[in-house]
Amino acid sequence: MWVEVARLVRGQFFSLREQQYVEAGKALGYRDGRIILRHILPNIIGPVIVIAASNFASAILLEAGLSFLGMGAQPPTPSWGMMIKENYSYIVVDAAWLAIFPGLAIALMVLSFTLLGNGLRDAFDTRTG
Repeated sequence: MWVEVARLVRGQFFSLREQQYVEAGKALGYRDGRIILRHILPNIIGPVIVIAASNFASAILLEAGLSFLGMGAQPPTPSWGMMIKENYSYIVVDAAWLAIFPGLAIALMVLSFTLLGNGLRDAFDTRTG
């Protein structure tokens, strides 16, 4: 899952190195390291945080799906996908909550990672001041 992060960082870096403030930093004689650390990285961090949070959410869904199919974490290791699989037959009887609560936990965890990523992007956004 690192390929899309690397592609995003590379594209953002190439886009931002053409900006006027980078050219001004070069004209003032700043070293490349200072320009990267002080000017380019703060502008790249927002999209990287969003895609990292999205990757965490995708990893949770992937693990739960694989565990539900029996190809994920093995029985001594707890997994929400395994909990849903073990209690899948109880959905039609009175104990549907045994499968619904792990599903809700997965949904809330994915939603929380998404909201956390968006919140951190807004907090670290250098363009809004």
